Parts: sequence; C-alpha cells; structure tokens
Amino acid sequence: MISLAEPALLKDVRRYGRFDANACLNCGTCSVVCELSTDGAPFPRRPMHRVLLGLKQSVRAGLEPWLCHDCGDCTAACPREADPRESMATLRRYLSAQYDLTGLSSRLFLSKAWRLSALAVTFLFVLALALVYHLYYVDLSTSDLLTTPMGLEHMFDTIIYFTVVVYCLPLALMLMNVVHMHHMTMRRDGSPGIPVRHYAIELWKFLLELTVQRRMHACPRRPYKRRWARHWWIVFGFGIISVILIFFLRWFQTDSIYPVTHPQRWLGYLATIGLAGGALDIIIRRARKRGDMHALSVFSDWTLPVMILLTALSGIALHVFRYLDLPMTTHFAYAVHLAIAVPLLVIELPFGKLSHVLYRPVALYFQAVKDRAMQHEQSQSIHKENVAA
Repeated sequence: MISLAEPALLKDVRRYGRFDANACLNCGTCSVVCELSTDGAPFPRRPMHRVLLGLKQSVRAGLEPWLCHDCGDCTAACPREADPRESMATLRRYLSAQYDLTGLSSRLFLSKAWRLSALAVTFLFVLALALVYHLYYVDLSTSDLLTTPMGLEHMFDTIIYFTVVVYCLPLALMLMNVVHMHHMTMRRDGSPGIPVRHYAIELWKFLLELTVQRRMHACPRRPYKRRWARHWWIVFGFGIISVILIFFLRWFQTDSIYPVTHPQRWLGYLATIGLAGGALDIIIRRARKRGDMHALSVFSDWTLPVMILLTALSGIALHVFRYLDLPMTTHFAYAVHLAIAVPLLVIELPFGKLSHVLYRPVALYFQAVKDRAMQHEQSQSIHKENVAA
C-alpha cells in the first residue's frame, strides 16, 4: 500500500513540542553517534526525515522514537543544532496520542487547562467519595466527622475494592492502546503476519525492559549509567507499591503498629525512597536547565514527577501521623493521600507521560520481534538459494 504524503504532518507533530527538523541536513551524524541506533532501526535521522516528507503512516508505524533513551549525544553532535533529542521526545508524545483510542491523551498533552482540570476533578472526586462514604455508609454526622477520632480499619474492606477499580481501569485502557499500537506498528496490509512463535521467543525481552530497563543500561557512558539508576529507582518503587496494592493489600493495610524490623515497613520505605528520590532528582535536574526554556515549558513533562513526589510525600506524612498517634490527622491525611495517588494512576498512567513505562518496553519488544522475523526470513531465503544452486 502506497503511503501518501501529508504536508500538515510537521505542523501536527510540532503541536506536541519542539521539532526543529527544518534545520536538519539529513547528514546522519545523529544516528552515527548514537550508541543505541541500529541498521535495522536507525534514529533520530529516519523518523525525523519521515516527518519532513509528511509520511504519516510510516511515522505512526515507526518504533524508533521509543528506542531512544534521551541521552542527548545526538543533540551534542548535530552540526546544525537541530536538537534531535527533543525531536524524539516530541515524537513520543505524538505517538502516545496516536495510540490512545479515547483521544484524551492528545487533549492532555496539548492543553495545560485540560491536564490541570482532569487532575483537579479526579482529586476532588476522590475527596467527595470519602465524604459520601463517611456520611452515608458509616452514617456519621458532619460534626462527628470533624471531631471524632477513629482508626482506619472500618474502610479497609471498601478500599480493597476501590483499589482494584483504580488499577484495573487504567490497565484496561493501556491494554486497549497497546493492541492499537500493535495494529499500527506490526501489521501491514497485504502481507502475512509475523508468526506467533517469534512473539513467544522474544517475550523475555519485554519483561526485562519492564523491570530493569536493560536498554538504557546498555549505554556505555558513565553519566547515563547513573541516569539509568535514577529511573530504575522510580520503576522499582512503583513496582513494589503496585504488587503490594494488587496482591497483598490486606497484609499491608493495617492499623497495627509493626516494629521497625518488620518487612511490611521496609518494603514501604524502599518504595517511598525510590519514588520520592527519583522524582525529586528529575525535578531538580530539570529546574537547572535555565537556558533551555522549551524544556521548562513542556508542562506534561513536569506533572508526572511532581505527582509522584506529592504521592510519596503524602504517604510519608500519613505514616508519621500514624506513629505519632494522631488519629484525626491520620484520617484526613489518608483521604488526601488517596486523592493525590488516584489521579496519578487514572490520568497520568493511561493518558500522560507515565504511559511511557509501558509503551517503551512494548516498543522494544515489538522491535525485537521484527528483527527476529527479518533474520528468519533472510536465513530462509539464503537456504532456498543454496538449495537451488
């Protein structure tokens, strides 16, 4: 099928951030200096060139922007100062919006008002649910709610069902988007599909990227090893919390005060250190980029680390209030903590930059499947030629 050029593509991509491809000479320096670029999937040159040519279908089908780990070597080497690093980040936002079947990702990436409104409405909705629960389910009067100290155990059973919904809803949306991503990137009209065995053989790479971000760690330069460690801590913290909340919430959620040596406390501390430390490091490093005003203006890149940090800090406050035996303060702190954590999951995960935590490993997995299928086809072709000879 012939891919027709769409001149409006460049303008559309630029809505998602800086894309200074007009300065590009198509010299290929960026792809040469990149340690992660390959002959089968060269970047940043190829996806940038596709955008300039208006090849929308090829841009949407490309996985190269996800193979980039934002190290900046390409930008430092570019003779025209076209900043291909930022172009790759812009393309990732654009592609995230293309994968999303609801259209909300596009609105949130393109509008500060939409993003802030979505986060604020979700925040207030959770607080309203907590209020309705106490006034009508627990049957407290307004004065009792504001003056009566109580533990948290009365809401634990309800919170378990609430947690399942909060996790399953964005997960279902993400899975729908991944299916759409597969349709866009792995299927071609008029060509046979890739055999399932290739997907099965390469599945371990998806799991490895999801858990340890192996590709980022593959960059040989020391500064990026440290950068990998910072990102890994966030993934580690988020992973611990997710496993606890989905599978072990009844064990983790309790009014009992455990000794400091108890594994429940240390798992919570490790997750908090990972989330708070990683998010704070990202915020500080971005704030130091005073000369790069565009980096400061990409609002969607700020909301995620800020939301992660606020979630961790509100969890720390809740923990401290519990151990100081302040039941009223703990009760309200718990409501605030939920009201911050829920928007992080139901807004930032399926529609914001947190979606990259799934899109990138999936893209790397799909690329590995493509490479294996291509190698298999080449080996079969060589075998047929040898037999014919």
